[in-house]
Amino acid sequence: MPAESFRAIADGVVSWSGGTMAAVVIEDPNGICAIYRYQDGRLDLPFDGVPCKFLGPPMLMSDRKTALPDVVFAVELFVPNRGGMAKHKVAFYYDAEKNAYCESQSLASWYLSGNRALAPDLQDGQCVAGSE
Repeated sequence: MPAESFRAIADGVVSWSGGTMAAVVIEDPNGICAIYRYQDGRLDLPFDGVPCKFLGPPMLMSDRKTALPDVVFAVELFVPNRGGMAKHKVAFYYDAEKNAYCESQSLASWYLSGNRALAPDLQDGQCVAGSE
């Protein structure tokens, strides 16, 4: 794939001590979007979707009142069982024990639903492969 087919979304990068997350759009008729994460010398791809589009830059969210904010990407993603595009969130929380930002479907659902009465269950967190 030629390098010209990639572009970063405006302000689509979040950096912190020890890591970076970047939102990338791959110019393709199907509209591919991806989030790359680089931590502790490791690069991974915690999210990619087709068709997909980012609905803006990542947001730093402090709703859970933790030491470091959650990083939340809003996307519009094709959902086959709905037969169309739907709003979706991709959310990352900081795990101090692993010293890493981890992706969580539960946290994404929590931000998408708006129901703050119940805390998200972060046991589904996916950190960079090899994180302690």
